[in-house]
Amino acid sequence: MVDAQIPVLNPSNVQELLDYGLIGIALSRYAGVWVSMKCVTATMDSSASVNIDLERIKINTPEYAIQEEGVHIRWPDDVLGQETRLNKIKIPAVKAFVKANKINQSIWSKGKKNIGIVATGKGYAEVRQALSDLGIDEEYASQIGLHLFKVGMPWPLEESSIIDFCENMNEILVFEEKRPLVEDQIKEILF
Repeated sequence: MVDAQIPVLNPSNVQELLDYGLIGIALSRYAGVWVSMKCVTATMDSSASVNIDLERIKINTPEYAIQEEGVHIRWPDDVLGQETRLNKIKIPAVKAFVKANKINQSIWSKGKKNIGIVATGKGYAEVRQALSDLGIDEEYASQIGLHLFKVGMPWPLEESSIIDFCENMNEILVFEEKRPLVEDQIKEILF
């Protein structure tokens, strides 16, 4: 999906699968892009009680100025024009939407900034379980300087929330599956 420049949502549980589905539809309409969702077996083949109240999800329209001609396909629409619009208008609109709707967000952010954990998708759920197994809750994390950041959209990674989270952090650990998609983007953003 990344190579095709299609934004990727990465749910960590069944509730987020439903929520991100609604968010993905709204994002697609707003930015004029296809939106994908990473589906892993552990999430897709599980069951859970979920809140299906459609009023629970509030979609915020960003204060991002989309150019007058808009984001959607038009005729004639040559390949170079499409690619330019994707990179100069649509992807920035996606990032503005991610920021406005807090799809990527700091979960634990109290106390000194010693260690920051950045996790996405199923990896986020596993990090939360591991911390719980170790007896580390939000209160104890604030005492030891442990901060937690959840990435709901690993590509494209919205920059400002990552910069805010990582500022003055002594060490950053990134948990994700397979290749370093989020880690590489964080390195590009910070360095």
